[in-house]
Amino acid sequence: MTVLDALYGSQYWELKNKGYDVQKGRLYGNLLFAATVMIYLFVIVIIWSFFSEDFTKDLTRFLKSIFGYSTGKAIGKIIAIPLIGIIYLIVALFFGSKKKYVKRYETYEKASQQEKDNAIGKMVMIFAIGLGSLFILSITSLFL
Repeated sequence: MTVLDALYGSQYWELKNKGYDVQKGRLYGNLLFAATVMIYLFVIVIIWSFFSEDFTKDLTRFLKSIFGYSTGKAIGKIIAIPLIGIIYLIVALFFGSKKKYVKRYETYEKASQQEKDNAIGKMVMIFAIGLGSLFILSITSLFL
């Protein structure tokens, strides 16, 4: 069983056990996967900015040309909302389609409890490493 099987299967399993609509597990799985991809994209951008001063200057110049001297909060919302939408569409089309969702939760249901636990542990570890890296790199970038 793959990590993606665990991601979508665990969403299905939780909703099924609580008596909710299990088709929402696809939406929740897609959102969680899209958020994880977005976190890793930000980690890559921050790492790239550490090694390439030109990249940082070009990115800053580009953002200032579009937004002027707006607040970072406004820029973040304007950039993050379309970015998460694009990433969500890509995830939904290539990883979380209805057909693949059914296949993934069926694989999850057939797996042993140890396989489920291992896959879910890997899934949580991937998310935690990405989020921790983003946090540490963001704090580090303030001092460099």
